[in-house]
Amino acid sequence: MKRCFLRGLLLAPLLLLLGACGTPAKIGLPDTRTLDAGHAAYAQLAMQPVPPVLVQPGDTLRISRDARSPAEEDRQTLFVVQPDGYIHYPYVGRQAVAGLTPDQVSQRLTAAGARLYREPHVTVNIAVAPSNRIFVGGEVHNPSVYELNGQASVEQALIGAGGLLPSADSGNIALVRRDANGRYQRYFFAFSDLLSGNLPPVALQRGDLIFVPKSGIGNAVEAVDMYFTRLIPINKGIGVGLNYDLNHSDVSNSGNTNIRTVCSAGANCQ
Repeated sequence: MKRCFLRGLLLAPLLLLLGACGTPAKIGLPDTRTLDAGHAAYAQLAMQPVPPVLVQPGDTLRISRDARSPAEEDRQTLFVVQPDGYIHYPYVGRQAVAGLTPDQVSQRLTAAGARLYREPHVTVNIAVAPSNRIFVGGEVHNPSVYELNGQASVEQALIGAGGLLPSADSGNIALVRRDANGRYQRYFFAFSDLLSGNLPPVALQRGDLIFVPKSGIGNAVEAVDMYFTRLIPINKGIGVGLNYDLNHSDVSNSGNTNIRTVCSAGANCQ
C-alpha cells in the first residue's frame, strides 16, 4: 500500500507536465467593448439591403458586345479575372474589374470601347464563380466549406452545417466579412435573436466566414476530457459486481454475498 502511494507521488509531477504540454489550443473572444461593438454592427448590418454581387479574382466573365457583327460571333467572349483583379479585353487592353458589379464592368468597358465602335455597349455576366463559397467552422456538427448557390442567410448556413453543438457559445457567433476596401470586419450575433425574429435575416456574401466559439462550459468539458480521459491512463474495463448465491452447498445460512471484481484483459486484479 505504501509502495503504491509513493509511486503515485512520483507520477503526479509527470502527469502535470504532460497536461501542460497537451493543453488544447483555445480561440478566445475579444474584450467586452469590442464584443458589444460587434453585436451593434451586426444589428446595423441586418437592416441594410441585400449586397450586390461583386466580381472577384478567379471569376470567368462572359462579355458580349450588343451590336456585334456576324463575323464577331465566334470570337472569344469568356475572360478569366486574373489574381491581380484585371482582365485583358481585345483592342482595349487591361481593365481592373475585381470589386465591381457586372453592370459597373459593363459601363467601364463600354466607355473604353467608345473610341473603337459606334455602338460600344457590352453586356457582362459572371459565367463561372469558383470563389462563390462560404466557410462555417467552430462548434457545429459539420464544419466545412459550402457552395453559395442563390441567396442564403446566416441562420440557413448554420442549420445547413448541422446546427450548433451543446458546447457552443450561441450568444457570440462571429461573422467575418470583407468590406468594400477588402479589409476583414468582424460582427457578432446571438443565435436566439435570429430564431426569435429580433433581427432580420442577414444575406450571405461570397467568402463569408461564420465561426461558432466554444462556451465556458464547453471549455471545462474539454479540459476534463483531456486530463482525465486522455492523459491519465484509467482502465475503463474494471468494475465491481455483486453475486448473491442462495443454493451453494457450503452455505449454511439463508444467503451468502460474494463480491467479485470484473477485470478486463491484461489487468492485474487481486
